[in-house]
Amino acid sequence: MSSPQQHLIFLTNRVGRQLSRFLLEQMEFENFMPQSTHMGLLADLVENDGLRQQDLAISTIKNKGTVARGLNGLEKSGFIRREVDVKDRRQKRIYLTDKGLRMWKFAECKSNHTMKIATKDIPQEDFNTCIDVLQRVYLNLHQQLSTPNISTND
Repeated sequence: MSSPQQHLIFLTNRVGRQLSRFLLEQMEFENFMPQSTHMGLLADLVENDGLRQQDLAISTIKNKGTVARGLNGLEKSGFIRREVDVKDRRQKRIYLTDKGLRMWKFAECKSNHTMKIATKDIPQEDFNTCIDVLQRVYLNLHQQLSTPNISTND
């Protein structure tokens, strides 16, 4: 029997937490110490500015309460702003502010530094293969979780 620590679920969780911990220890920005939830929200807004709160909950794979608390902290610190959706006044769209964009650029520098340390002595080809495999694992799971009425008899 192989060690539980050699299983993909355990390893990806452990590596993800270690990367987050290392990165977040370096992330104080203008007297704001972000949490991993904040970084996930910022990353999604950099990719698609103007998302709705429920869109962010889905894309970050976080519950609505966690997303709401994260957005409240980002808004209070001036990293995001909320605007009423012109197509549906019941909804609000979330946008990065200039301060939020500066924070993201700062985070990118720190992230690049973290990855340089984390991938030291790992050949680029091996690292590229790792990224490719993890993206395919993610997509496989995402498709299963997004498909209604999945049969458990497969």
